[in-house]
Amino acid sequence: MLRVLTERELSEATLTGRVAVGPQAPGGTVAPEDAVRTALTAFRDGLYYVFVDDEQIEALDAPLTLRPDSTLLLVRLTALAGG
Repeated sequence: MLRVLTERELSEATLTGRVAVGPQAPGGTVAPEDAVRTALTAFRDGLYYVFVDDEQIEALDAPLTLRPDSTLLLVRLTALAGG
């Protein structure tokens, strides 16, 4: 079954900062250190991209200047079936 979001659902989801196509089971408690370690590993493995002010961040140690109006975009990459 293919689940497609309507324009309304997509608009409402973007207001919350999270777009999902289905319900997810609630997870357990995660220690902040474990969450940071997982996020850093996923970044190094290329599982998601980070953009600040429309510029891709490619290195964790690169200098970064944030302004009060800066925007942050995280794009999680997903493998397509059959490819």
